[in-house]
Amino acid sequence: MFKYRGHEKLRQLIGTMLLHAYHLHRFGAEDMNEQPPFRELITYVPLSRERQLERGFNQAQQLAEELGKRAGIPVIPLLERTRHTDKQSFKTRGDRLEDLQGVFALIPASAIALKQLAAYSPIKLYVIDDVYTTGSTLNECARTVRRELEGIHVYGISWAR
Repeated sequence: MFKYRGHEKLRQLIGTMLLHAYHLHRFGAEDMNEQPPFRELITYVPLSRERQLERGFNQAQQLAEELGKRAGIPVIPLLERTRHTDKQSFKTRGDRLEDLQGVFALIPASAIALKQLAAYSPIKLYVIDDVYTTGSTLNECARTVRRELEGIHVYGISWAR
């Protein structure tokens, strides 16, 4: 209903669920040896221009913004799609892995700002997506961030699996 039929008011309900998932990660699985303080930031899986026009909104961006508001964490646009891909829901795991290789890039201005922040404190970056199926989308996002930005700890949070 939210993603395909545009019932954007559901973002508040889903945002509450994402906040619960964030708390489970942040407070339930925290490594006691981790060196605080660290800075937390949220980003989201970007849509291609074609998909954005088709849907009229980016569901992952809306969920990231809702989580950011509820958790008090800044949301930054960090990733962009370098090319359009067909819907992942119609593909096999292997096809998804192959199709998503190299599909994301860092937005240059955001990458520079994040590098500057990372020079002063460790960063936990949460990448938000609506549905986790094979993990290929979140893995490719994390790979893109780690390839270009050292010292950024990347975590994925999705609403459904």
